[in-house]
Amino acid sequence: MAGPYVGTRDFFPEEMNFRNRMFGVLRTVCESYGYVEYGAPLLEPITLYQSKSSEEIVNDQVYRFIDRGEREVAIRPEMTPTLARMVSSKIMELVRPVRWYSIANFMRYERPGKGRLREFFQLNADLMGPATPAADAEILSLLIDILTAFGAKASDFKLRLSDRRLFDSYVKHSDKEVLRGIGRLLDKREKIGDEAFQEELSKIADAALAKKVNAFLAINVSDLAELGKSGAIDGGVADHLSQVIEILSAQGKSDFVEFDPGIIRGFDYYTGLIFEIQDSHPDNRRAICGGGRYDRLLGQMGKQEVPAIGFGLGDVTLEQFLTIRGLLTQAPEKQGCYFILFPETRDSSLKIANDLRRAGILVETSLDTNVKIGKQMEAADKKNRKFVLMQGGDELSRGVVRVKNLGSGEQFDLKPEELAQHLA
Repeated sequence: MAGPYVGTRDFFPEEMNFRNRMFGVLRTVCESYGYVEYGAPLLEPITLYQSKSSEEIVNDQVYRFIDRGEREVAIRPEMTPTLARMVSSKIMELVRPVRWYSIANFMRYERPGKGRLREFFQLNADLMGPATPAADAEILSLLIDILTAFGAKASDFKLRLSDRRLFDSYVKHSDKEVLRGIGRLLDKREKIGDEAFQEELSKIADAALAKKVNAFLAINVSDLAELGKSGAIDGGVADHLSQVIEILSAQGKSDFVEFDPGIIRGFDYYTGLIFEIQDSHPDNRRAICGGGRYDRLLGQMGKQEVPAIGFGLGDVTLEQFLTIRGLLTQAPEKQGCYFILFPETRDSSLKIANDLRRAGILVETSLDTNVKIGKQMEAADKKNRKFVLMQGGDELSRGVVRVKNLGSGEQFDLKPEELAQHLA
C-alpha cells in the first residue's frame, strides 16, 4: 500500500495530539506578548518570491506550475513575502506596532533528511513598527520564552545573533555579487566545515578579501564598541546590537544569547539584525530556527516602507529538539466522559449525553448496548476518558446517573441536571 508523498507526513491521532499540544504552547506564548494570529493562501504568484527570497529557494526548491488560467503560481515555501503583501495592503489601517503570528504549512522541493522534510509546518512571528533596539530585543525574548515554556534551559540552546550590516561595513567591498556569494557561503559554513569553506572562499575572493573575511569571523562582542569608534565597522550598528544584548541581559536572558559574526542568513531581504537558535545537544548540533530584520521588504510590496523583524520556527526541528530531551512527551491528562449504555435505558442516556455536549462537555458513548460493561469500561480507559457515566434501570428509577472517576476510582450518583457543573 502506498504511503504519503515523499517528504510529507500522515498525522495519526497520537501525532496530531502531540502536534496540537506543541502548537498550543506556541500560541499561548505568542499571545502573551500581544501577537495575534493570521492566515493566508497556500498558493501565491511566483513573482512574489522572485528577488525577495533566496536564489536557492526560488530556483531549486519552489513547487511551481502553470494553472488553468496560464498563471505561474507556487506553493508557498515561506511566509515572509506573503506577510509583507498582506500588511502592505492594509498599512494605513493597522495600529503600529503590528504584532502578528501564524502557524502554517509550507513545501520546498529538497532532499528530505534529519530535521528537513518537503512539507513542514512553521511558526512565523513578526513585529512591524519602529526599528529600535527594544523591538529587536522583544522578538528575541519571545523566541527564548517559547523554548523555555517547553522546559528548555540555557544549556539546551544558544540564540546566536549578529547584524547583516556589520559584514558589509567591515569588508568594504564594492562588488555586490561577490559579497552575496560570500554571504551564501557563510550561511552554509557549519554544514560544509572550515576546510571546505576556505577552499570555496578562495574561489570567490582574492587573498586580501579572504583574509578580511576570516578576520571578521574572529570578532567578539567585546570588540564591537572599539571597532565602531575606530570606524572599522559601522558604529551605529555596533551600538544598536550592544543595546539589544543589554536589554536581554536586563531580563535575565544573557545566558541564552551569544554574538556570532558568522551568522548571515540566506534570504536576500534581510537588512539588519539576524539570528539563529543553535541546538546544544551533541546528537543534534544544528540551527533549529532563525530570522532577522527586513526593513525594505514591505516597501517593495506597497507605497510605504515599514521596519519589520521576525522569525520562523519549523515543527520538524522543534519536535526533534523536544523529543531528544524528553520534553512534552508526557501523556495528556484524562478528559471528558464515556457514557456506558444499557439496552433498557439507552434513550434516556443518549438524551443526557446530548444535553452535556450542549453544555460544552466532551461525551463519547458506546454504539452497541450488547457490549459487556467490562469491555465498555476498558474502551473508556484506552480512550483516556476521565469519567465513566452509567444509568441502568436502578439509576433511572431513582432519577440519577452513576459517575466513576477513572483516575481516583471514586464513584457517586448525581441528578442529570447536576452533571454539567460537576464534570466541567
